Amino acid sequence: MKTIETVWFWWWGWSPDNMENMLERMEASGWKLFQVDWWGIRFRFTRGEEEKVRYSVDYQPAADEDYLTLFDEDGWKMKWTGAGGWYLWRKPYVSERPEIFTESSSLIERNNRLLKLLTPLFVMLIIIFIIMLLFQDHRFLWLTWIYAVLIAIYVYMIAQLQKFNRKLKNEIRE
Repeated sequence: MKTIETVWFWWWGWSPDNMENMLERMEASGWKLFQVDWWGIRFRFTRGEEEKVRYSVDYQPAADEDYLTLFDEDGWKMKWTGAGGWYLWRKPYVSERPEIFTESSSLIERNNRLLKLLTPLFVMLIIIFIIMLLFQDHRFLWLTWIYAVLIAIYVYMIAQLQKFNRKLKNEIRE
């Protein structure tokens, strides 16, 4: 019988629900998370007992001791931290599924922290791309295409974060 399982799972910071749900399904079927790579896309599990566990992801680039203590006092255990400020929290439960984000405004704040990270990086990418176009050497045309793809990915990520925030703000107004 297999005792270790490795799962590669890509997820987006503005919507980690799919990854959280995958981890919870694994726990419910008896696979216990014991390792996550630095990027948060490779998850390793060991065989154990089935358990109802809530996983929740937060982005907190400047976490202090109060942040960590708050979660610890509420029964959440940190399973992973990496990729520049991401935290994966775990909490077993019996009946009601616990939530870290109990209000839409806290999700908006998390997304705004992500935007503060992505926006300066996006501006740097644009500047480098413009410089590459102005001083283009045909030997490095492939590099220009790579930057164009990176810019497209950043535009997509920023647009999705803003779209999700607008949706949350509309829910607050209703």
